[in-house]
Amino acid sequence: MAGVRLSGLLRLATLLWLMVAPTAGAAESRLDAIERTLRGQPQAALQALEPVLAEARGEARVQALLMRGGLLVRVPDEHATEATAKELDGLAASVPLAAPAAELVRAGIWARHAPLGRADRALTAAVAALPADTGGDMRLRFLAAQAAVRQALGKLDEAAALYQAAVNLADRDSPPWRRAELRSSLAYTLFLAHQVDRAIAVNAEATRLANASGDLYAQVNATNADAIFASAQGRADDELRASEQAIELARRSGSKRLMVVTTANLADFYLKRGDHATALQLAQRALPLARELGDPATEALALTNAGLALIGLGRINEGSAMVRQALLLEERAGGLPAMADMQRELGQALEKAGRLPEAWAAYTEYRRLADEVFQRQHQDAVLELQESQDAERRQRELAALETENGLKEAQLLGRELQQRLWALALLAGVLLLGVVALLLRRMHQSNARLRSTNAELQAAGERDPLTGLANRRHFHAEMQRTAAAGFDGSLLLIDLDHFKRINDSHGHAAGDAVLVVMAQRLRAALREEDMTVRWGGEEFLVVVRSLPPEQVEALAERLLATIGGQPVVHGRATVPVTASIGFATFPLLPLREPMPWERAIDVIDTALYLAKAHGRNRAYGVRALRADTAAAGNAATPAHGLEDAWREGHAELAHLSGPQPTETEP
Repeated sequence: MAGVRLSGLLRLATLLWLMVAPTAGAAESRLDAIERTLRGQPQAALQALEPVLAEARGEARVQALLMRGGLLVRVPDEHATEATAKELDGLAASVPLAAPAAELVRAGIWARHAPLGRADRALTAAVAALPADTGGDMRLRFLAAQAAVRQALGKLDEAAALYQAAVNLADRDSPPWRRAELRSSLAYTLFLAHQVDRAIAVNAEATRLANASGDLYAQVNATNADAIFASAQGRADDELRASEQAIELARRSGSKRLMVVTTANLADFYLKRGDHATALQLAQRALPLARELGDPATEALALTNAGLALIGLGRINEGSAMVRQALLLEERAGGLPAMADMQRELGQALEKAGRLPEAWAAYTEYRRLADEVFQRQHQDAVLELQESQDAERRQRELAALETENGLKEAQLLGRELQQRLWALALLAGVLLLGVVALLLRRMHQSNARLRSTNAELQAAGERDPLTGLANRRHFHAEMQRTAAAGFDGSLLLIDLDHFKRINDSHGHAAGDAVLVVMAQRLRAALREEDMTVRWGGEEFLVVVRSLPPEQVEALAERLLATIGGQPVVHGRATVPVTASIGFATFPLLPLREPMPWERAIDVIDTALYLAKAHGRNRAYGVRALRADTAAAGNAATPAHGLEDAWREGHAELAHLSGPQPTETEP
């Protein structure tokens, strides 16, 4: 958990220091010194900035306000940040740089909230509005801020190109520490785009520049990136060395925020390797620092790491209570994705500790939160699309208004010319009609392109980008269209066994490769008319129509063999993979009453949990289920309820075993 969330915190911090502008002169030199020495300590930097703001005028004041806006975003204080942006708006008439600077400050606010399209559009407008004589060191900040937002939007190629342009500008006359930090940001973007070798090479140059400058903040960023890369490649010794070095550099820098980030990263390292005692010591060291910062996200992170470590040490009640404290903090802050991650990790820890009912409750809450996150992401995507369409509509209206004004002017000119010479008036009328026809044709072309783009966005939004399979959004749309009166057909829910162990042992790149290969195997094993959905994480859902129940059981057995028959080869590693499956054909025997598709998913999810509880690498199918037993599936441990119903003769289950995986070493 720490590695993912902390890298996000560092990316946001990178965007925010980019909002500080260096220049020459007395006030400007003081701004440079504040940025260089205090950029990791926003409260101290704000105090040091006050006397500069009291004296600065003109462009120097714009630059000082830009610095204050970036620091206030980090505190965070959105009200004061917006007031700073409004003050910049007031300087726009006399200082051309003020208007784009105000947009950059507001983008810092909007970058903390979804959807991010508003921040991206603000930065695009700000870059376009930069005065022609804007210096390279100022221009690179706008480019790099835009790159950070594009990275958060998942537009990695665009983000890498923008970061590279900023690096090129920085290499002309920026100080070594800024050149180092831009390279670390570029390296992380390349890493996200799976260009690992290039990312490592770029970050090595960042490390060289940071060490040469003696700048501790730049050294922490470069070293933390090294730790992330080493973790992804499974180089545990290098990850440990880089994480410990990052903590020491953060301590020397005096930045409590960096101390919390680096200490939590190292705690996560020991958690992944089962050294719960060391992880607990580190998490307890990070917790008071996080509370001093007053940042709920970092405090929740430290609490979660401490709680998971306690569970691993057998202090289950104490550890669960700390994780619940973290969940409460994230709930108050509205951090649903983080809450879902916490519930998943809590479930995994409790499952390893043998507390299966509590683990099941955590997994159930994780699924609920994951569904809510999905719904919110869907709403954000719709909102983002609507805002984009509204912006295009406003542009079209503006263009139409300009066209209308042009037409009115042409008509006035036509009347004046008509009084003088009818022949020239006729010619002007013909030309005017040609202009109108051209404008109408262009408007039709623009509308056609817009319809095509909307269709492409809808198709892309219903497809998983990693595996190419349909996603939950597509499945929900299909169910709403075809299953209004109850689901009719067969459902198979597939969960890859011990997938977290694959990520921890072989790296996330190997985990992604396993997901892609599993998707290919499922496609090959199924018919063209069957639907295969990436349900989330390591889960897949198969929808089969018009197939007798006995053939569905044969299909489940074939899928177990397809998935577990051969290991997945990734680089030099050979990764054995098995899966657990829950399945059923609806309507269920004996009554064959219609069942909503949501309830059908619950039934096969319960069967899947039964397969996992009985050792994994197997499939459990529900052949028949009495109506009152089906209604009881909402109990705290539905798998136990289903198994009890089977033993009492109220349910009929099918049990299939998968192939034994070949044991290989990576």
